[in-house]
Amino acid sequence: MKIIHEDGNFKTLSFARGEEIMSGLKTYFTDNKIHAAHITGLGAADKVDLAYYNLDSKEYERHKIDEAVEIIGINGNAGIKEDGEVVVHIHGTFGRKDLSVFGGHVFSMRVSGAGEIHLRVFAGVINRAYDEETGLTLMCDVPVSL
Repeated sequence: MKIIHEDGNFKTLSFARGEEIMSGLKTYFTDNKIHAAHITGLGAADKVDLAYYNLDSKEYERHKIDEAVEIIGINGNAGIKEDGEVVVHIHGTFGRKDLSVFGGHVFSMRVSGAGEIHLRVFAGVINRAYDEETGLTLMCDVPVSL
């Protein structure tokens, strides 16, 4: 991953072929002590691990896609859990060769061509905590000690 452009709190990152975007972002945020950010992006992938969250079962229904797809768009954020662990939360829309489209919660995506990520980094912290009702780690106003 390379930083291609920086302008204040806006950054453009480029992931090379074979790099995994989600783990790369988590490492970048952890190493740079970034605790709040908005994420968008596009590109191409050849391995994607996506999921639909089933609110009734409180479980992710995961689907591994092992084919060349366009990353039509990703949108998400970064924050931290109560224990200080960085959380990268991204949803994505992907396109197949036949122009059909699918999407969901992104667990991983490996770049096959381009991985172009745009960040807006915020001062402060986006806090996340486990919510019993949904079974999710949601944004909240619980203070996190860093």
